[in-house]
Amino acid sequence: MEYCPNCGGELRIIAGILERPVIEKIHSHLGLDPQPPPESRAREAGIDFADFAS
Repeated sequence: MEYCPNCGGELRIIAGILERPVIEKIHSHLGLDPQPPPESRAREAGIDFADFAS
């Protein structure tokens, strides 16, 4: 469960926007890049990248 950082109230999903043109229009209106970031390659199974962080 998620809570509002301002008032502590419970957050609920009230809508899911799945149509790409609608999402792009909302992002443009908010001054955000309307295009999604490029897809990255999937990690290989069995490799723990946390081991490389040290």
